[in-house]
Amino acid sequence: MNEHAANGPRTEGVRKESAPKENAAVPAEPRSPSPLHRWGGYMARHRIPVLAVWLLLVVASAAFYPSVESRLAAPDYTVQSSESATAQKLMARHFPASGAEQGVVVFRSARLTADTPEYRRAVERVLAVIPADGGRPAAPDSSSGRISADKHVAVATFPMAGSRSDRADRAGDLQRHIRAAAADGPVEAYLTGPSALTGDLSDVELRDQSVAESIGVPIALLALLLAFGTLVAALIPVAMALGSVLACTALLGLLAGPLNLDRFVTVVATVIGIGVGIDYALFVISRFREELARRTPPDGGPRPDKAALREAVDASVSVALRTSGRTVLTAGLIVMVALGSMILIRGHIFTEITVAAGLMVVLCLLTSLTALPALLALLGHRVNRGALPRRLRPSAGAGVGVGAGGGRWAAWARTVLRHPYRLGLPVLLLVAAMTVPLASIRLGVDWGLASLTDTSSGKGQQIVATSFSPGAVGPVQVVACGPGDTAVTGAQRLAGEVRDDRRVTEVLPVERSGKCAGLHIVLAEPVDSPKATAFVRDLRSGPARTAFAGTPAEVHVGGLSAEYVDLSDETAGKLPLVVLVILALSFCYLLVVFRSVLVPVKAVLLNLLATVAALGMTTLVFQHGWGEGLFGFTSSGTLQAYLPVALFALLFGLSMDYEIFLVGRIQEERLRSGDDAQAVPAGLEHTARQITTAAAIMVVVFGSLLFARVLELKQFGFGLAFAVLLDATVVRLLLVPAVMGVAGRANWWLPGWLERRLPAVWKE
Repeated sequence: MNEHAANGPRTEGVRKESAPKENAAVPAEPRSPSPLHRWGGYMARHRIPVLAVWLLLVVASAAFYPSVESRLAAPDYTVQSSESATAQKLMARHFPASGAEQGVVVFRSARLTADTPEYRRAVERVLAVIPADGGRPAAPDSSSGRISADKHVAVATFPMAGSRSDRADRAGDLQRHIRAAAADGPVEAYLTGPSALTGDLSDVELRDQSVAESIGVPIALLALLLAFGTLVAALIPVAMALGSVLACTALLGLLAGPLNLDRFVTVVATVIGIGVGIDYALFVISRFREELARRTPPDGGPRPDKAALREAVDASVSVALRTSGRTVLTAGLIVMVALGSMILIRGHIFTEITVAAGLMVVLCLLTSLTALPALLALLGHRVNRGALPRRLRPSAGAGVGVGAGGGRWAAWARTVLRHPYRLGLPVLLLVAAMTVPLASIRLGVDWGLASLTDTSSGKGQQIVATSFSPGAVGPVQVVACGPGDTAVTGAQRLAGEVRDDRRVTEVLPVERSGKCAGLHIVLAEPVDSPKATAFVRDLRSGPARTAFAGTPAEVHVGGLSAEYVDLSDETAGKLPLVVLVILALSFCYLLVVFRSVLVPVKAVLLNLLATVAALGMTTLVFQHGWGEGLFGFTSSGTLQAYLPVALFALLFGLSMDYEIFLVGRIQEERLRSGDDAQAVPAGLEHTARQITTAAAIMVVVFGSLLFARVLELKQFGFGLAFAVLLDATVVRLLLVPAVMGVAGRANWWLPGWLERRLPAVWKE
């Protein structure tokens, strides 16, 4: 593309179509227009109704948006049919007085001690605001062990029943009532416990999302402005992405109740929506401007009539959807296939991520294939309004005259083609070395307590951890059921065995309900620590078996620490299956799209390498703590249990964007020229700027999560950002041209028998 084409022509003429010269970067129109080509024309003709429908949808979503937050539930790390899930059900059924969890009210006074009348009156005033529906908490006394050694701290516990969502709502209400009851009094009062902590964690994640958006969106807009050189073209991708995010968030709000969605997955979905939405729009707009420039004569040409101008705009929309629209649709479908594979894992968190991220990608696709072409058809040449000063505009366009020298990306591609082994092998070995840390990966769940130091529940948890035990808010639960006294006898024997364990602070008295016995074990370690999960594993394999050996009683170990163990085991066990399904389905889909055997093999293997390398570096930075000082966190010694599967599915799907965009253009150039040696440089010249711009935006948007306070958001942001950076630079701009240059015509080999059996979905 020449400078005129790159920076946006003035609408002073429309040249008549002529046959493309050899080496000119003009793709041949399909003999029979593809469905996307016809769809583009349909969107262009009905641009006003389409935009009106989208405007109404966005306005309705904006009106509903403020109520979304109240509909979101607490995080749910349970694994269906796991031992911890069974234990929780049995505890709720047989020991309702204990509740699904224990709420904890923490009292502290620097001046008064718990045995003074003024302290006791303050405590009673706070406890009076707690409804007695599940059993009002008794005031702490020295005999109950709920008063600290220095007598300045006391705790009271009470049962909380109902679903996670119900308990989260109740915890929010109680926090407000307790804060009001203790206001201006001599004793501080804080509500803590699982629901209170996760509720405050959701608020922190919401603030983290706002920070990420305030950083990522402006930088993305600046990158688009520098890439397009015009303000209008730069604003459109941001508007499309934000519209998609708004509509999807409203939809997730409607689904939050039935699906028990939480704030974390909506934060992740929002960041993905911004990155993907901008990328998809960038690809389509770039091709639209290229086609529009090709159909417009240089400045000073004859003034066009309105019919010719409209024909040029509509044709450019159709070609943009036939080419870049195909890329967007293919990439989006692969992302959804990758995300859908996570339903093989029984953990609720995977269902949430699949639904939230999948719906976000669907909304981004719909926007890119409906609202975007309609808006481009409406704007026409006005898409190039608000041009930057000439010195700030992008350099001469990509792809024109590649055979005669082309631009710098074509020159780089020819260099790679001349030295594929010398350039490719060292980089390939470097990327392979990045995968090594993955061999030492350890999975766990960080509860995010480090980010809650300024919240009421976080302060209460810290006081309890200092004055009593870090594990007091989430004791290990053991429930056993059997005939006669077998369950109670076994539970008492188990209590005696674990009481001497140095990791145990307190073993509460055994409870009995019919044929079942319940036991609560308070640990000296935080519930999300590796030592706590190690205790659960040891308990299940050792004392919990020996204490009930020879009896017909069934025993189950539950509690938060046990949930984290079950989630880690489920993830590790199902990860190979999920990876295999993603690789197989992606290969089959690319086989149909590109009508080639080697291209999908190369795409799958290179994507696999880049994704595993990103996971390896995430392990090095967060598990081994290499990035603690740089990114402001303290390593827990583990990665979030669901992170490897979720990141693999997301990264593998997202990295296909650039693969399809680049290889699709190379295939287009090969079909036009019939020359493999020229197709790779021409394809890279046409797409490298868009790929690097799109990758820079993705890296900024995902990387903005590194400013989050919650560790799991930092891990997600780093993994996504590093993978996109690695994929869009090293893989797409070096390894892909090198492999395709070595393979030559073998890139497009397809056995005749297979060609006859493949569905002609994209064949034109």
